[in-house]
Amino acid sequence: MLLARIDAHYLSGDEIAKRLFPEVSYITKHPEKLKVVKDEILELSKRYFHDQERTILIDYVILGEAYLAKFKEAFKSNLMLKVLLPAREVIYRRDQERDCWESGRAMIDQLYDRYIELRDSIGAEHYLDNGKETAEETVSKLVQEIMRSDEI
Repeated sequence: MLLARIDAHYLSGDEIAKRLFPEVSYITKHPEKLKVVKDEILELSKRYFHDQERTILIDYVILGEAYLAKFKEAFKSNLMLKVLLPAREVIYRRDQERDCWESGRAMIDQLYDRYIELRDSIGAEHYLDNGKETAEETVSKLVQEIMRSDEI
């Protein structure tokens, strides 16, 4: 697997949310529980990175200036943020093609707009349009980028 090449640990925010709150289908409708999930992601990330010295790949919607600031403080220059943000139409199509559930256009539009608002904070160069790639192709490119940055 590609992540093994960079000794990375994969964290799925959705899996963490399901583990912590199996009865909740839409965690975003429960801000107090969403905060717990975000805090768990941050704590697990710090544990894997600092204790095990492993690269962490987080697969989750992470929004909010304050939350991003916590990651920036915890990981300093070791933080590499990437926002996979293809055109809305691509996201709508991908959402409809999912096997598990759909977010719907309203939720997609809300999240999309929030990521656009964070562009200056995150940096436009960290936004990737992966609309013409498979998930595997995108991950492969990111792994290559991580490997290059480790060589520096």
